Amino acid sequence: MNTPQFCKVLDKKGGAKNIRLTGVHAKLRQPIWIHIDYKDEDKLEWLKSLNFDETILENLIDPDTSPRCFRHKKGLMMVMRGVNPHKGEDDDMIAIHIWMTSNRLLTVSHRPVKAVNRILESLQRKKGPKTLGDCLAALSFEMTKNIEESFVSINDIVDDLEETVIEENGLRQDESLRENLSHIRHMIVGLKRYIVPQRDVMRQMERNKLPFFSQSNMARFHEIDRDLTAVVEGLEFAKDHTKVTQEELDSQTNTNISRTMYLMSLIMVIFTPLSFITGLLGANIGGIPFNEDPRGFWVICGLLICIVIFQLFLIKKMKWF
Repeated sequence: MNTPQFCKVLDKKGGAKNIRLTGVHAKLRQPIWIHIDYKDEDKLEWLKSLNFDETILENLIDPDTSPRCFRHKKGLMMVMRGVNPHKGEDDDMIAIHIWMTSNRLLTVSHRPVKAVNRILESLQRKKGPKTLGDCLAALSFEMTKNIEESFVSINDIVDDLEETVIEENGLRQDESLRENLSHIRHMIVGLKRYIVPQRDVMRQMERNKLPFFSQSNMARFHEIDRDLTAVVEGLEFAKDHTKVTQEELDSQTNTNISRTMYLMSLIMVIFTPLSFITGLLGANIGGIPFNEDPRGFWVICGLLICIVIFQLFLIKKMKWF
């Protein structure tokens, strides 16, 4: 589901109505939420027409910006990251760029944002945020919720991989196990890359105490901060978990190799003297025992069997096997 571009005036009762982007300036005192795609040429031109400071405009359209937050003399600039639900990759994090003033909330993103869609649905049901501060708090909460869902998914994958390694107990070494472990570790690193600074953003939001945030908004930011802290700690544990699982897999592989080499060594111990005797008897020279005896083949076979039995007895007695 794609996130539509829109311009909505909040009715302060949980609902909103649509207006044209060109009519924004006519409603100077009403709370308006605008969501646009910065790669839409018309919307990009509209953004540039607002005469933002270069720093603000750059942060609004930079696709590789990490989560950040800073106050400006005219408002608040903020960048958040959320998990992209459409790619099927838990480390594929989309950016949403936010510019907020006392009566304007501008959100900018090129890719679908599930959190924005959820808030739009709540506004259509007349149960959405009532103020722009509520909008930003709800957006932060929904994006954090997506991150938490992704974190739960990663934990489940890590647990499944560990169970697979333990259950197989070295009986089958599947290369896909190593690939999955490597992939999940890259996912964890990718998530932590953005979640740690995003947690810091939420802490900074608590300290900013801007006039367009209510006490309930600040409480929501504090709750999000705690949730993201729990996710960061959980990702660190999951990373250690995958490391232990990788070590267990490596240990099983080394055990299998050692067991195989040991068995091969025992086989060599058994067959080396047999090979020596058969090679010696196979020499095409005079004086070979039983060369003319019709029962010679069976005598030699019996001798070799006796040697094998004796070797097995010695190996068992010396506890080599």
